[in-house]
Amino acid sequence: QKPKSGKIWKDLTGKIANLSSRMQPPAGSAPLDGLDHEREWAYSTVLTRSLGLTAIGAAIHNIEALPHLVELAVFACGYAFNPIMFPTWPVLVHKLTTWRVASGHSPGHLAVPGSDAARINVELYVASVLVTLLSTEVCKGAFATTRPRAASVNFTTRRYGRLVASLKSKHSFPSGDVAQAMNLCMFMARFVAVEQRTKLMLFGLFLPGVAFARVFYRCHWIEDCVGGVCLSWMLHRYVLQATLTKTIIMIHLAVEKCIS
Repeated sequence: QKPKSGKIWKDLTGKIANLSSRMQPPAGSAPLDGLDHEREWAYSTVLTRSLGLTAIGAAIHNIEALPHLVELAVFACGYAFNPIMFPTWPVLVHKLTTWRVASGHSPGHLAVPGSDAARINVELYVASVLVTLLSTEVCKGAFATTRPRAASVNFTTRRYGRLVASLKSKHSFPSGDVAQAMNLCMFMARFVAVEQRTKLMLFGLFLPGVAFARVFYRCHWIEDCVGGVCLSWMLHRYVLQATLTKTIIMIHLAVEKCIS
């Protein structure tokens, strides 16, 4: 006899609820990382509770230490979208676009003169960064969620915690760094038209690395990273590809025509 789906779902949710109840702090105790944040409405969703995201986030938060070389790689991902690092990415977009055009490949968007493709891509990428930044800050203000407590970070085991946590905004959801990482990955895939193996490295290693680093250094919860990915995808799907791309290219070509 086939088990009823309702019973399976009830058993699954019961186990998750049991795990959550065992993780709750004693009455009257001080709030603990990874526990009290579930009381915020942005994290009290069916998806969060069903997937046990709080438990996953707590497990990453509680990793005692990583080997130094491994943490260097994690730090590089976690610090990649600090404002200090911003000039790195437009330069990379310009170099890769120039190389792809010189190699005879499509720049990945509306047809433009080959000599202008790199400059248009840089302008478009900077615009996408600003749109993503504005959107994440608006969402942070709207959701007004609390970050993990900075005082709980052990800077002995997390050697680069102070650097990764520098220049961050007050609220947590969604993760601006993960949104920017997703923006870069999607931009490279569509507008720079990088090779398939590069796409795999971006989406399979770099993006998860940024998300893991932001949680590992207790700058974010897992839910923030998921929110950052979803927000950036929606911006690319409904704003960048549909409107922003055409607008910037039209302005660029109009300016070039006036100058010439």
